[in-house]
Amino acid sequence: MNQAGEKGFTLVELVISLFVISVIVAISLPHLKAVGEKAQATACEGNRKLIRSQMDNYYFTERGWPNGLEDLVSKKYLQTLPVCPQGGTYAMSVANEEAVVTCSKHPDSTTAK
Repeated sequence: MNQAGEKGFTLVELVISLFVISVIVAISLPHLKAVGEKAQATACEGNRKLIRSQMDNYYFTERGWPNGLEDLVSKKYLQTLPVCPQGGTYAMSVANEEAVVTCSKHPDSTTAK
């Protein structure tokens, strides 16, 4: 609908373009959020596995399980205690010679034997 020699977009073209972009964004946002949450859960699982493996090292070196996660840091098995990407806290427990590392934000646990 441009006159000869005029350059630019019409109002209808701009509205259609914005509509198409908004539909694409609306479709992709839930997917991006789910991918981010999965990445955080995977990072948390990696942290729990790291803690568990250092608990194994502690067990074989010190001939017993640590009293708490702070023992792993104080005896230099870990430089610092890993942090859950979603702000959860890690805890350990030992029952029947089996150590378990849990996160307050992610319900599954990692077990050491």
